[in-house]
Amino acid sequence: MTEITAGVRIWTIVTFIAYSVICIVLGNMAGKTEGKGGFGKSFYAGGGDMHWLAAGMMLASAACSGGTFLSNPGLGHSWGLMWPIAMFFTVFGATLSGVIINKKLRIVCGRINAVSLGTALKHRYGDNAFIGWYTPLSIMIFSGLFLYQQMTSGAKLMETVTGLPYTYGLVIFALVLLAYTLLSGAKGQSVVSIFQGGVMTITTVALVIGIMRYVNGTWGNLENAFVNLAETSPSILSPIAGFSYLILGSYLFQTGVSGSIGTNNVAQATKLGSSKSYHRSTIMTIIFVGFWSMVMPTLGTIGKTIFPDVASDSIIPYSAMIVLPPVFAGIVVSGVTAAIHSTLAFNMLTINSVIVMDLIDGQIMKGKASDDQLKKANSIVTVIMIILMVGIAIKPPALIGVINNFAIAGGAAAFFVPMLFGVWWKRANVFGCIASMIGGVGYYFLSTAVPALTFGVNAIIPSLIIAAIAMVIFSLATPEPSAEVLDIWFGVGKTVHK
Repeated sequence: MTEITAGVRIWTIVTFIAYSVICIVLGNMAGKTEGKGGFGKSFYAGGGDMHWLAAGMMLASAACSGGTFLSNPGLGHSWGLMWPIAMFFTVFGATLSGVIINKKLRIVCGRINAVSLGTALKHRYGDNAFIGWYTPLSIMIFSGLFLYQQMTSGAKLMETVTGLPYTYGLVIFALVLLAYTLLSGAKGQSVVSIFQGGVMTITTVALVIGIMRYVNGTWGNLENAFVNLAETSPSILSPIAGFSYLILGSYLFQTGVSGSIGTNNVAQATKLGSSKSYHRSTIMTIIFVGFWSMVMPTLGTIGKTIFPDVASDSIIPYSAMIVLPPVFAGIVVSGVTAAIHSTLAFNMLTINSVIVMDLIDGQIMKGKASDDQLKKANSIVTVIMIILMVGIAIKPPALIGVINNFAIAGGAAAFFVPMLFGVWWKRANVFGCIASMIGGVGYYFLSTAVPALTFGVNAIIPSLIIAAIAMVIFSLATPEPSAEVLDIWFGVGKTVHK
């Protein structure tokens, strides 16, 4: 295996330091600007009137994470063409989510002044106390797992880049994140995301050129490289070599549909004011998410032809430091870091919003917390979250993409049906929501522990079927939602109290 030279490491570290400084300066400068609507709406939703370019790039860079730039290429490197095909479907998922969920949520959340999924679901389902507690706690668990996966991705990246021990890389990565997220809020993070999205795009283009030139230099052309790979690892080139059509289809559904409807929809929907801005940001998000999501896993599989023995989760940073000039290798590493940081920052906003606004303000202080109290609570929660993530991530999993998939599927089992039915089915009520949440998550954990209960597909599929059946049966067997809820969610909002 080709060794990474000291000169490449030095240039890469210098580029990473420059990237980190820019993120810290941009985030904290932009985060000082005041938004509208008190601390909650100002900090977590950017006042609800963010520019479409800032919001679109923030959502795009948040959607494409360490999973897109590390674990998904790693799974493409390890599992082969099956995973790039699955990731192609995320573009459809992003479109579906934006079209059928976020547009309506933007209107409803404006009526009820919601900036978190917990607030939206609790209102939709009759201000039920169980939903008020269950929603933020579930988000903390599944989004926390997702953040843990992102932290391990960042630490492994630092380990590959610097040659330092994994633990040192973890601490460095966490400190940079803390420095630009503690006070920045949605506005600050949106400005940083524009910069990060540009770096991610340059990274993708540079990797395509660098890896293809290296393949051509090694094998003559891509066809020869794959012919050789077919002889040594034939299963890599077959989308269903290690998975049945049912498993492949369930992964397509998970990555393209169920993972796109749930935890982050309210966070996405509340940041834009006008419909025109919403449509522009959605189009831009789909374009960039599609580009990054389609190219990076494919590069992971192509990377198998030239670096078959590299640890799968390190294929992208390792390839960059071998096939590109040092400065460009540093830019690629910064691009991967940008993908991880942007997703961590966005999801930390989501988790913080449910802890601060739903648990502390909504459940504990009954909506009476002052802006100063909320600001202090947010700072404390941010620091605690990062410390917890560092502590838990000290011992990383063998293949971080597995944790990523578990976190996405678990969140979908909890919120996909309540969100989808809550937005589009008038008859969905609190009893159906509770039954759906318990049934979906319960069956997901059970079928994960007992593989026979998956019936040969990804565990998320039967879990969502159970959740949907529970929603319909319990909703139809119990009283319909109140007239006020139906008006706000399905009418013209005349009953909104200003």
